[in-house]
Amino acid sequence: MTTFEEARRCPKCESPGADISQRRGPLGSKLHVIECRNGRCKWNNTTWVVQVHADGTIQEETEHDKIYPKIPDRTDAVQASMQNLLDQTLSGGETR
Repeated sequence: MTTFEEARRCPKCESPGADISQRRGPLGSKLHVIECRNGRCKWNNTTWVVQVHADGTIQEETEHDKIYPKIPDRTDAVQASMQNLLDQTLSGGETR
């Protein structure tokens, strides 16, 4: 089971985030807006929400892959295409 102290840690740098606001959530839960304040972190000044249920348990992280299908990684194909175009340009064989 996740504790509030664990849930408020930044997903990127693991530093404890600042609890900047709270509001009531569904079914008696409380929503805490947490912000990373680590100036060296990519998520500095980024917020996330931690939901604490009425019984004190923490809402487990949602698997977004189940909601949104993964986009195929085409990085290698794009890089190969760009390298091919660069090679053609350098050899004078570029076509428009």
